[in-house]
Amino acid sequence: MDSTETELKLAVDAALLDRIPRLPAIARNKTGRAKTQQLCSTYYDTPEMELQKAGITLRLRQGGGLWLQTVKNSGDRTAGLFERREWEIDVPLGQIHLPHLLATGLSPFRQQGLPERLRPVFTTEIRRTLHILATPDWEIELALDRGEIIAGTQRSAVSEIEMELRRGPSLALFDMAQAIAAALPCRLQSQSKSDRGFGLAGNGELKPVKAAPLALTADMKVASAFQVIARNCLHHLLANEAALRGNHAAEAVHQARVALRRLRSAIKVFKPLLAGPQLPPLRQELRWLLAHLGPARDGDVFLAEILKPVLCRHPDAPALPQLYGEWQEQRDRDFAAAVAAVDDNRFTLLLLRLGHWVTAAEWHAPALADTRLDDFARRVLKRTHHRLIKAGGNNLAHLPTEELHQVRIIGKQMRYAGEFFASLYPRSASKPFLNLLADLQENLGGLNDLAVAGPRLARSHHRGDWAWAAGLICGWHETRRPGLLRQAQATWKLLRKATPFWR
Repeated sequence: MDSTETELKLAVDAALLDRIPRLPAIARNKTGRAKTQQLCSTYYDTPEMELQKAGITLRLRQGGGLWLQTVKNSGDRTAGLFERREWEIDVPLGQIHLPHLLATGLSPFRQQGLPERLRPVFTTEIRRTLHILATPDWEIELALDRGEIIAGTQRSAVSEIEMELRRGPSLALFDMAQAIAAALPCRLQSQSKSDRGFGLAGNGELKPVKAAPLALTADMKVASAFQVIARNCLHHLLANEAALRGNHAAEAVHQARVALRRLRSAIKVFKPLLAGPQLPPLRQELRWLLAHLGPARDGDVFLAEILKPVLCRHPDAPALPQLYGEWQEQRDRDFAAAVAAVDDNRFTLLLLRLGHWVTAAEWHAPALADTRLDDFARRVLKRTHHRLIKAGGNNLAHLPTEELHQVRIIGKQMRYAGEFFASLYPRSASKPFLNLLADLQENLGGLNDLAVAGPRLARSHHRGDWAWAAGLICGWHETRRPGLLRQAQATWKLLRKATPFWR
């Protein structure tokens, strides 16, 4: 059977799972009696993990005396919502049914000899309690899963709520998830069991990820384009949530903040379409999250770009190691605050509300919503480019710090907008222009780091030896300013001459 699966998962403490059926939103919509069964699943791949690399999973599941073979693709993911195709058939004796694999039409299964090389990679043992929730408008299969994922000697506990849409709009999943998150602490589960299993089998830790490439078309409508971009930003944010607790926390915070800034830039770019009563409270919540992620990222940059180079150059300078240690402790506190914010149910509810808002598509300007994207993109890029050139003038080196900072902000907005719409234009034209914007952002970012460092150090260190160390740091970096300005001006000169790719 070929179908499209739409589901949303919430991770919750195992001790709370029994409370879920008694929540008002669940209890009033339950139909029939709950069913509980033990599900044992084995996931297969080749030794080279060719299916995983292609975004495909193959599973044999035993439950209730029956065997089921399931193939899924990676599909789309937005704020925890999984939308993917699946192919299922009953199979006898728990053996892989090769004709079914070929019938999916997925290219890896047509490779010579691939079916013969399939082998078990990991298993899951899940005790599932299933409830059917329904209204005249929708029907949801709500599964409460307890168990574990097993890959060799590695094990990982499973305790989650899985909601699959049987009938109706996907907004029903967001509504139900919000009702649960408002009542109990939980987290959006950005990974499927197969994602977790393959990670466990490879002893792979979760690593930060950059935004996935966007693929827009010129004849796409403006409203559809915003949905694609916003979903891309939300997936970028959620995909870095788990990595915040690992060995790559600094980069994970950076990518999460980039995701938020990309989303805020998208909201600015499409502002005429989005103005409405739902937007202000969402923007307020985005500011709350940025206020917790920002200090952690800024502290890491301050240590790496401002303090560490001087410490390496002057390891014996009085009080410098102690000053570095104090800022390191502050950075660690900021990271703890960032993780606490992401662990807060407020973060889960924000993502669910954003997902609901993007999916509902209740736009403020219907006429603009149906406008072709290429016309809209050209106007946006032209207007933002004009603002940037006007702000920078002929020579960046003559601008005061505040105006340089403004050029940096507009340049970043220009870069995000250019990246959003880059797929509408030949890569040979857009890539060089966007590279210049990235170089300008790096040059001006270095200057901004210097501008912020002095006051930051001056506010914090009043003891004589520490004040001397702070002065050493400021003086050492001040010698870099002329070079950074020259680099920024050279990039600016090239950018002013560059032919805008949207023409």
